Amino acid sequence: MDKNNMIDIYDLDAPLFIAWQINAECNLGCLHCCEEAGHSMPDKLSREETFNVLKQIVDLKIPYVAFSGGEPLLHPYIFEMCEFLRKNSVNLKIETNGEYIDEEKADKMLSLNLRSVQISLDGVTPSAHEKLRLGGNWKKATNACRLLKSKGVNIEIVFVPTKFNIHEIGQIIDFAYSLGVYGIYTGKIMRIGRAAKNWDILCPSDQEYKTFFDTLNEKVKQYEGKMKVYFYPYDVIEELKYRRMFPAASLLVIPNGKVKLIGPLPFLCGDLKKQKLTQVWKNYRTSWQKPEVQEFINRLLENPKLLAESNKWIELFH
Repeated sequence: MDKNNMIDIYDLDAPLFIAWQINAECNLGCLHCCEEAGHSMPDKLSREETFNVLKQIVDLKIPYVAFSGGEPLLHPYIFEMCEFLRKNSVNLKIETNGEYIDEEKADKMLSLNLRSVQISLDGVTPSAHEKLRLGGNWKKATNACRLLKSKGVNIEIVFVPTKFNIHEIGQIIDFAYSLGVYGIYTGKIMRIGRAAKNWDILCPSDQEYKTFFDTLNEKVKQYEGKMKVYFYPYDVIEELKYRRMFPAASLLVIPNGKVKLIGPLPFLCGDLKKQKLTQVWKNYRTSWQKPEVQEFINRLLENPKLLAESNKWIELFH
């Protein structure tokens, strides 16, 4: 994290990136789910509210958006949302478990000329993947990768290391290459939401992480010029220490239109049902200096178990 390469958010009239959890519904019960998905939010954005936010993104010339969930492909009008952004030249990524991708959806994704489709794959065999992603189907996820590749869609894989799959990192990278993906993303498991509650059964040891990152460095060299191998070496605690000084130029929107300050913290800095994106962006920039935010971060650094409260939302602006 090089502060010399960071953009000063106070120089920007709008964020450069929107991470939008468009729904909370999901067919899986992943042990590490940051959003603790698998339900329906009664106050989720209406169609009119959703497209109002999309129009603001376009009007503000925000260059890049990522749709996630829940499982975003369960959203009733996801492809209409995608079409709206793409016809207005907004770069777009869809983050999915891949299990709902069939011929029709693959063709639609190709027609949208997406930046990428990111599919979660947490093992080279069904056992590790399905142990982490309860109710998941490894075969469906891998078949989705093959189908999208055959259509010419840009694919990325994300791999979450845990005690029971971290040893597969070298194999999963080799497997990703065999699937023809553009790149693979990984890093330390995020201690947020359900992962924080299941920390004792999920978190690898320091030695396991050392071997993991040693392997990653080798694989970066092995696949240089062939496939991107991305990894983020910091955990959420290290991220928070940095972000309290250098906030990212991005907003995290949840399905009901509320905007989180950052994933590991419970604070909400805006409500897109009631406020314009420009106002929420102003809120975001001032929120980091609020005493209650700084005090909570200090307590969290002393007691990381507070990360389990990341989805117990606290509104900073009413």
